[in-house]
Amino acid sequence: MTYTSSSGWGPGDTPKTIYRLVAATSIISIFCALFGAFFSYFGIKTPQEFLSLSWNGLSNWHIWQPISYLFLQPGGNSGITFGFLISLFFNMYILWIMGSSTLNRVGKEPFLRFYFICGALTGLATLLFMPLIGQYALLAGTGPVILAILMVWTMLHPDSQILLFFFIPVQAKHLLPALLVLLLLINLSQLNFIELIFNFFGLFFGYLYATLVWGLESPYAFTKYPDKWLTDIGVKISNMSSWFGKGRPLPDKKAEIIDFHTGKAVMDDDLFMDAILEKISKFGEKSLTWSERNRMKQISKNKSRKQ
Repeated sequence: MTYTSSSGWGPGDTPKTIYRLVAATSIISIFCALFGAFFSYFGIKTPQEFLSLSWNGLSNWHIWQPISYLFLQPGGNSGITFGFLISLFFNMYILWIMGSSTLNRVGKEPFLRFYFICGALTGLATLLFMPLIGQYALLAGTGPVILAILMVWTMLHPDSQILLFFFIPVQAKHLLPALLVLLLLINLSQLNFIELIFNFFGLFFGYLYATLVWGLESPYAFTKYPDKWLTDIGVKISNMSSWFGKGRPLPDKKAEIIDFHTGKAVMDDDLFMDAILEKISKFGEKSLTWSERNRMKQISKNKSRKQ
């Protein structure tokens, strides 16, 4: 048996497209946060205002904003703060892990179409709702489009589990609603209805794109009829379009456990212990990582309870 260490962070087969998206978003976000105060000091519109999506920007023909806002981290006008960096890191990490997995399933061009179409539609739909709720704001950030990616990933892996904190398996179709409830509570506690709508549209357009273009179905029973209706419409449209439906993936029916810090499937307990024992025999016990030691302890506890 050949053992490959999984102590590194992130997927080993990260596509260059994902690297470029992460790098561009990080660099532009940090630049806007770092130099925004200097622009404000001289009475010049800040890069954050120039690139964020807003009613004012579109009315001044800043037609790039439905795309450019996806390369920004919200809160950049306040400068670089600890919260800003943590939020940027978390969003880029999710994009790295889930984006790589999704792109590897559908291909580069289909993924980029999905990413930017969902992002643009989410931003524009949120703008249209602003007059209805009487709140206006600059829209920036990858949060909603990352929710769209999570939605697609859940539809691609309906029976898989995500291994959180190295050893806690959570079913993907349960993790997504839990995350949505958390975002709902946070936004309602701050009466931030724009952010609430922003996140909702990200999820909605991710679902809509996945069903219409890729013919995927959600793992939730209450969407059974919308799934069928939308996928049927998608088939009809794909017969008239050369790119519609291109890269259509098949959902993975295997009930795997996905390690959240690598994005890869985790071996079952027996295979894991065989691989660990082989690693110890070759390189010694000191070669084990923290996560490997922790999982060994968890397996031992589970076996002792069964005895």
